[in-house]
Amino acid sequence: MFNKNKNVTGMDLVIKIATDKLVELQPDTPEYERIVNQLERLNKIAATNRREKVSPNGLIAVAGNLVVTGLIIHHERFNVITTKAISFVRPLSNLK
Repeated sequence: MFNKNKNVTGMDLVIKIATDKLVELQPDTPEYERIVNQLERLNKIAATNRREKVSPNGLIAVAGNLVVTGLIIHHERFNVITTKAISFVRPLSNLK
């Protein structure tokens, strides 16, 4: 149903090439240290380009809030009372 294959970006390809090159080098060479420094910079850049995934807990909280709001509004449609549905919804800022 969902495509779990990660799309390889140019940055990921460069990181893989540099990592493969490290395997061929001795750890005490200056070229090894230079590639490690470049890998650190590349990983920082790649981390800033990645999106944060929505946590399952956040999705459950949003779905729960929608269900509760719907139930309250449904109840208020048949039993006339003042609306208090919005006061029961938790703000999304509390999910972190």
